[in-house]
Order: sequence, then C-alpha cells, then structure tokens
Amino acid sequence: MRSVPDVSLREQHRLASWRALQAAAVRLVGERGFAAVTVDDVAGAAGVSRRTFFNHFPTKAAALFDPDPDDAARLDQLLAAADGEPDLWAALRGVWLGFLDGAQALQLAAVRRQLVDDPELAAYVRSAYRFVEDAMERWASRRQAADPFTSSLAVHAAGAAVATAFGTWSPRDDPAGFLPAVARGFDALAPAFR
Repeated sequence: MRSVPDVSLREQHRLASWRALQAAAVRLVGERGFAAVTVDDVAGAAGVSRRTFFNHFPTKAAALFDPDPDDAARLDQLLAAADGEPDLWAALRGVWLGFLDGAQALQLAAVRRQLVDDPELAAYVRSAYRFVEDAMERWASRRQAADPFTSSLAVHAAGAAVATAFGTWSPRDDPAGFLPAVARGFDALAPAFR
C-alpha cells in the first residue's frame, strides 16, 4: 500500500488541531449528550479558541461527523490494494472492513450511532460520507466496465450491509462487535455475487 504523502509542519499542526477538536467533541458528547455540549465546550476541551474551532468546522455536528482529512487518501490506498483481488465482492468486503477498522474509528462509530436517530444528523452523516460510496462506485465501474449493472449493484449492496450493521449495532455494545456485524452482512449477501 502507498503511504499517505508527507505534509508540512503547518499542515501537521492543522491536522492535530482538527483531530483534537473531533476527539473533544466525541468525548464530551459521549459523556453529556449532543444538546448539552457547546462549541465553546469543545474548543476549551481541545485547548483552542472558538475561532480555531470555526476554522476547522462550521458546526458542532461537523466536528462529530466530518470524515478525517486523511480518510479519502486511506480509502484510495485500500482500493488500489484491492485491485489484486479477482472477486469483486471479496474486494469490497476487504475495503469496507479495512476502512472501518481501528480503535478510534470504532469509538467514533459508538458515539455517532447514538445520534443518528435524529433525522437531521443522520442526513448529515450520509452526506459527509458520500465520498466513500462514490469512490467505490468509480473503482468498481472501472474494474468491471463490461458489467456496470453488477458493479453498481455490488457497491450499493455493500453499502447496505454496512448501513444495516450500523443501524442494528447498539452503542452500548462493545465497539469491537461492530466489524463482525459488518462481516456478517457481507457474508449474508455473498451468494448473490458468486
């Protein structure tokens, strides 16, 4: 896999501030609930000013739900690595599980799961992460140009497997249980793509 490109010291500082703000937002909302946390609370917990908060995020919801700035590059790396997998469904399974893996991602998922019952926040999450399905759609259609129907169906079915796991997994459960739920969804749909 290719590594994420080197970044300048200024960019490293910007990313550290962004991540500190998101971590503070996730922690505070997990402790107090969404409505009880203000932008000022998040900025203070991250050790930055309110202005710095708004340099990174337009809203409190954005601080919770916006994808990490490195997510698109990480997804590109996972897709490039999956080019060697001859089975499209197995490749999509590997990319999704790789993209969702990691302790930080699972902790974010736990807090986010508590909030997606709010229709406005759920719509924000879908919009913020649309880039994932778009990238997978482009990758799959390039990979299977002769059969655009099957490639598109597979990408959308994979997204449904992830969404179903997310929707049925309880944030009170161990975060480590989320990835097995995603894998279960992929396994259940696998016969359709053999």
